[in-house]
Order: sequence, then C-alpha cells, then structure tokens
Amino acid sequence: MIDIYIYCIFVRNKLYITYFVYYYMESIEDKKLLNILIAAKELFWKYGIKRVTVEEICREAKVSKMTFYKFFSNKKKLAEAIIDKVVGKSLKEFRELVESDKTFQEKIQQMLVMKLEGTKDISLEFINDLYKNKDLGLHLKMEEIGKESMQIFIDFLEDSKKKKLIRKEVRIEFILAYTNSVTQMMENPELLKVYEKPEDLIMESLNFLFYGILPINEQSN
Repeated sequence: MIDIYIYCIFVRNKLYITYFVYYYMESIEDKKLLNILIAAKELFWKYGIKRVTVEEICREAKVSKMTFYKFFSNKKKLAEAIIDKVVGKSLKEFRELVESDKTFQEKIQQMLVMKLEGTKDISLEFINDLYKNKDLGLHLKMEEIGKESMQIFIDFLEDSKKKKLIRKEVRIEFILAYTNSVTQMMENPELLKVYEKPEDLIMESLNFLFYGILPINEQSN
C-alpha cells in the first residue's frame, strides 16, 4: 500500500509545497513503484508531460523500462495515477474545510490559500498538457475535476446565503469572479512586492470583499 500526502510549509515567510510519502513496503516492487511516482511527479511538474520521456523517468527513478511497464502501460496512465492521487486529496481537504467549524471568512481565506498552493511550482508546459493537449486526453479528466470542485464551492456559497452569512442581494456569480481575480492578482509580481508575504495580499483582498474601502467603523453609517 502506498499513500502520497501533500503538505505546505512556511520557511522564512515564503510558501513552499513539499510532499511526504508514507508507505508500507510489502516488497521491493512497491519501492520501485514509489520511485517512479515521485520521479514522474517532479519531472511532470517542472517540464510538462509531453516533453518528459519514459527513459527520463526511469533514469530518475533508477528503474528499468521493463519495470516501468509492469506498472503502467504508457506515460498517460502514469500521469493519470499521479493526478488522481494529488487531486483526490485536495478535494478531500476542500470538503473537510467546507464542513469544518471555521468561520465563513476563515474558510474563504483558506480556500484562496489552497488555490494558490495548488499552482505553486507547476510549469506552464504542465498546465498546457493538462488542459490543451488533446493528444494526451487529460483535459476531459481536468474538466470533470473542475466541475466537481466548482460545485462544492457553489453549494458552500448558497448554504452560506441561507445562513445569512452573505447578503441576499450579492450574486454568487460575482463572488466566483472575484475569487478568480484574486488568484490572478497573486500572479502579479509588481503587486506582490508591495506586501511582505503573499498571505498579506490575500487578507487585503478578503477585507476588500467583506468591508469595501470604507473604514470598518463607518460600515454601519
């Protein structure tokens, strides 16, 4: 049995993503499979799926091509396995956050952080392979994942409206568009320079969403 867990850590005010692998190694074959998964994830995230060859994965994992094909019929199947593992855990954490006892503001903040973390250390080549490379066919899987995560978020917002945590006149579509714009702001290097750390920009954007530009003590006036 093999489980891959993704964790986020802060080092000197910078956000890094790392992962720890916990596994019960029933045989040498399990260790070889683990090495393939780790090597492929590192290479795919950095160079994309199309550019990376099976030979490069095997070299990095220190296994033979024969061993590779014992576990995966092709590179696409390997990519699917890694995506299922990483995304599956992310969706689980997303649901747990929605169902947690955190306040509405805390949940929105954490959702933005999770979205930011999900794009860290991922190359443009990898993103293009996931969403635009029709030959790989992974775009269909990513569309399904996107719809599932979006529905979880929409259900959360609608439930929050029913609980009067959101003003009834605020449209869900506006909140969706705004949270997407915050993600885009996080990719603006000039804007990031204004803040000590990315989390400060997230908090600023959330305060703007919740309170606007007026001083908080004037909100009720």
